[in-house]
Amino acid sequence: MTAIRLAARLTLLHRGIAALLGVLVLSMTLLGGALPRVFEDSYERSLLQAVRETRPELLEIAVDAQSVAVGARPADAAALATRMDALRKAMPPALASLVGEVKYGVSTNRLRLVGHVGREPRADNFVDLAWNTGAAKRVRYVKGVPPSNVTTGPNPLTERSTPNPRQDAALTVLMARPQLTTVEVGLPEDVTEQMGLDVGATIVSAGGLLIKVTGLYEPIDPADPFWSVFPSMARVYIPNPAANAASFVVTGLADQKVVAALSQVRERMNYRWGFSAVPSAFTVEAAPRLGAALDAFTAAARRMSTPVMPYKVTSRLPATTDDFLGKLGATQTLMGLQLAGLFAVAFGVVALVLGLLLGRVAAGLVAARARAASTAQFAAVGAAVILFAVVPGAALGFALSRLAPGLDTTMSLLAAPALVLATFLYGMGHLLVVHRGPLVERRDDLVVRPFTPRRLVADLLVVLLAAVAAYLAISRGVTAAPPGSGGDPLLVAAPTAVALACALVLLWGYPYLLRLLSLAAARSRRPVLFLAVAAAARSRTAATLPALILVPALTLSVYSALTLDSLAEGQRAAAWQRTGADARVSVGEGAISPEAIEQVRGLPGVREVIPFELRAGRLSGGTLAFTYLRLDTAAYARSLADAPPAVSVPVTAVNRAADRSAATAKGSAAPVLVTRGLGTARARPIVLSGNDAAPVVVDHVGHIERFPGVEPAGELLVLPTSVLPEEKAPLRPNELFVFGEGINAADLEKALGAWAVAGTREADLAAIVSTPLTRTITLAFRLSALALAVYSLLAVWVTVVAGAAERRRSISYLSTMGMSGRQAQAITLGEVSPLVITAGVAGILLGTAYPAVFGGGVDLSDYAGGLPVGYSVTWTTPLLLGAGVTVAALLGAVGHVAASGRRGVGVALRAGE
Repeated sequence: MTAIRLAARLTLLHRGIAALLGVLVLSMTLLGGALPRVFEDSYERSLLQAVRETRPELLEIAVDAQSVAVGARPADAAALATRMDALRKAMPPALASLVGEVKYGVSTNRLRLVGHVGREPRADNFVDLAWNTGAAKRVRYVKGVPPSNVTTGPNPLTERSTPNPRQDAALTVLMARPQLTTVEVGLPEDVTEQMGLDVGATIVSAGGLLIKVTGLYEPIDPADPFWSVFPSMARVYIPNPAANAASFVVTGLADQKVVAALSQVRERMNYRWGFSAVPSAFTVEAAPRLGAALDAFTAAARRMSTPVMPYKVTSRLPATTDDFLGKLGATQTLMGLQLAGLFAVAFGVVALVLGLLLGRVAAGLVAARARAASTAQFAAVGAAVILFAVVPGAALGFALSRLAPGLDTTMSLLAAPALVLATFLYGMGHLLVVHRGPLVERRDDLVVRPFTPRRLVADLLVVLLAAVAAYLAISRGVTAAPPGSGGDPLLVAAPTAVALACALVLLWGYPYLLRLLSLAAARSRRPVLFLAVAAAARSRTAATLPALILVPALTLSVYSALTLDSLAEGQRAAAWQRTGADARVSVGEGAISPEAIEQVRGLPGVREVIPFELRAGRLSGGTLAFTYLRLDTAAYARSLADAPPAVSVPVTAVNRAADRSAATAKGSAAPVLVTRGLGTARARPIVLSGNDAAPVVVDHVGHIERFPGVEPAGELLVLPTSVLPEEKAPLRPNELFVFGEGINAADLEKALGAWAVAGTREADLAAIVSTPLTRTITLAFRLSALALAVYSLLAVWVTVVAGAAERRRSISYLSTMGMSGRQAQAITLGEVSPLVITAGVAGILLGTAYPAVFGGGVDLSDYAGGLPVGYSVTWTTPLLLGAGVTVAALLGAVGHVAASGRRGVGVALRAGE
């Protein structure tokens, strides 16, 4: 009989265990092939979301140049296009693959309006000229026609046609010229109201050009990012609206012929080539190379520039990708940590089942050796048995993993062959080590197998390496790792290594625990207790490998559950921090009337409304801008009774500081808390200068890092109404904190008018938890906790099955002495429970300690709306998880005994006993 036929018969004979091994391999292959694909897809979607949430003008790769030398400028639009082609060719492939639309053109630099044909010119008005390839298709003319011509002819300006009451020197010089160039332009439609210009108007610029208005236009899409780069093309731009005599700036769109005309104007010209990035072209693989690519492109652009027209390359693209890569590194570290522990535990269970299978087929293999089979034949049969049990499951798992949505990675493609190879090598090593010696009788009644020097050295080496890895991971935190590498390798491996080391330490002490139990059992009058401890001491398969599985599995499962609890609490706190209440509504720079506030109070579900004022302020006599918040902080603190401490504590601190400092504030100054950017000295008071309110002197008496519901662009000043009542300075609320149940944002906006913008805490929480990286992290931890718990149960149940034959034989003998079925179950329970309970306690304690040990290495704030997440260690989750796994494992062991029944004494005797 050939080795293949013998292996097939042996596999068929033990088809139950072979099928279990195949299912385990299938599950590992499925997880190893599908999870990396899902994770990689979430990484790509997260990068795409990060890019789309960044303002497109910040991602644009802009090449700007200024020129004051007439002879060194591009002569026409074709020359600009030639330079654009040269710049694009100089781009590295990593940048060139991202470029979509290219917009280039020229514009003047604040040309002052010095004359207006037919009437007096307005002071402090500026009309610039521009041509850009992206402008014409983004506007719709509502009056007149688009510009089409640039002409040069006799000077039409006279003192009568063009009044010059302020005796502007520039206009006087232009009137003396024999010829002038007239440029036709189109202007934004609001120019008529703001600057008094309309179709047909001819104005004179300080650059020596006549500007004729041929049409008025409006942007087709005001939200187009093009207009954020060129705001004065979309509408009249007012640089300083608060000034008494505000200036107005508008840019007129001209035909491409204006490029040649502007090349001869002795004014500063701005040239710009903008390479827009396509969000869908970004990939995680290429993201780390973008910074170096932009540096290379910047160097190439500088080499192409000239001293009189230098190029300046600007883009926020590398900063955006670097910020994402930082979050990705933390995510990959967490993913790697979970996958490393999961696959280590899963492979331990596979090894346990494989050992059980090889132990069952050992009788046939030993018989083959007894009949003079060679070592090669013996190994061939064992190898075939392993492959028959493993390969079908691996192939099916790989096929099923291809159905998971996502992108292929090296890990997803190599998971199946790597698992088959590892299982095959472990099985063959097990066979050759166990059966390499002569066939001798092996005793089954040894209580404790002594540690060999080789075993002791190996265990000590594992413990030492785990301690070093843990120390390094704790001391230095997470380091940068290439995307796709699984994150920081040290922090990925350290938790699993520490759990394995603790399991080895547990194994060293396990025999001594059994000795203590045997001493206690010897004093008991119940023989069941002594027999149970004796069975646990004699068991060969119920110690080493199961402990190496149970401790890491329970440890990482508890750690995953605690991380999920902390993350959920952090996300809840972040939603509170964003909204500041159950809902929040703002009307911008306006003011909410008392009637409108009462109308909001009457909406369904509204329990309380707290109006507050959130406006921009400045230092009196200075330029430092900040945001000041004024509200009834005492009432607000009472409303935050159900809020997380991270949200309510700052409000309480504000109230305490205000109460403590009210009596010691300088003179009539109101005590306030500020962020650190507003200074630390108390000698200089801050003056809030409102538009229509008297200045209020305040004295900062403390600092605050953040305040609920407020995300100022710069610094923040918190001013409680208790220290500045409305009698001194009327409150002009422009925002509302709304508390209640089932509040509808649309109802709030409807109650306060068209300018109101409302949001709810539930919507903010949904936005926080729905990001791709957050969903992936949550999925990984939940799946890891569940899978590890299942593998823990399997490890215990397989251990019970492995000793089933010996257990049934012993029970059959004891039944002749009157032992009942319930006592048999109690013996089985006592045999398994010392290891399971000891490993469970160790896993719970170690998993509970992991957040404090390794929690500082990974920042979870990226998955909680940017708010720092503190690990909140509670014993409820670990105890429930550990107790659940332990009880289920023990019940499964007892159930196996009850289901398998009792072996007859006659059968045992006929078996040679």
